[in-house]
Amino acid sequence: MQPMNLVCAKNLVIDKSIQTAYIQAIRSAQHFIYIENQYFLGSSYAWPSYKHAGADNLIPMELAFKITTKIRAKQRFTVYVVVPMWPEGVSTSASVREILYWQGQTMQMMSEIIARELKSASIKNAHPTDYLNFYCLGNQEKRHGEDSSNGHTSSSFSSIILLFY
Repeated sequence: MQPMNLVCAKNLVIDKSIQTAYIQAIRSAQHFIYIENQYFLGSSYAWPSYKHAGADNLIPMELAFKITTKIRAKQRFTVYVVVPMWPEGVSTSASVREILYWQGQTMQMMSEIIARELKSASIKNAHPTDYLNFYCLGNQEKRHGEDSSNGHTSSSFSSIILLFY
């Protein structure tokens, strides 16, 4: 018998307690969710392509289902996801390109689920971006010979920020 939130997969023991906490917070949110993270990908079983990528975390699907539930209930709800424009690493590397591809698959899957629900609910003049928004942070580069305003910029997030209301 395994302790709660520990799962064996790919010959590893994986702690799912963070995912479980996210899911509980998503399900209890009433008006909006704000997530800021270095990466945002998952629920690959529902991606438009490459469904067996192994990105099994349930957070993207939980967010999409939360939105569709609110649409059916005719309640306003929005999810805001903020990720860096480029994940940490060399932007032309295969690993960074793969992460960006997977993030794109995740975003497309979520948008398509919401679009289907809007169509099913016969909601006119609505778009998935009324309910789901992705934002990318980027650095403004200084001009040649110009000093940086604060002397320090970060290329990636060092922590996760979550707001549920």
